[in-house]
Amino acid sequence: MTVFAAGLLACLLVAHYLGDFTPLSTGRMLEAKAAGGPVSLIASHAGVQTILVALVVAVASGFDLRLLVAVVAIEFVTHFAIDLSRGRLGTRFPRMRDPTNRAFWWVLGLDQLAHCLVLVLITFMVTG
Repeated sequence: MTVFAAGLLACLLVAHYLGDFTPLSTGRMLEAKAAGGPVSLIASHAGVQTILVALVVAVASGFDLRLLVAVVAIEFVTHFAIDLSRGRLGTRFPRMRDPTNRAFWWVLGLDQLAHCLVLVLITFMVTG
């Protein structure tokens, strides 16, 4: 991995943190993610994440439009699907929504791992 790729991945991870763990995720978005709906709020959250990722990729790629379109599609669809799936799973299995239950942490960890793997894929797309 080059220094550029490592720096890009670090910036993408910071963008992910900002979109998931700061006020950029509103209370309503967090409730929707936990409950598996309404879908429009989960989509709004995925949109925030996508904008952050797109900004990082735009700067890193020199505003390569074709690459940006592909990254936007991948980030939005995967982020939405991961968060919707986790919320729906928690609705079906309530112990997965309880932070005192080990299952909650396994599912949260898997959710975050999936998001990070998408960011690794995007890093490879940008760096060739």
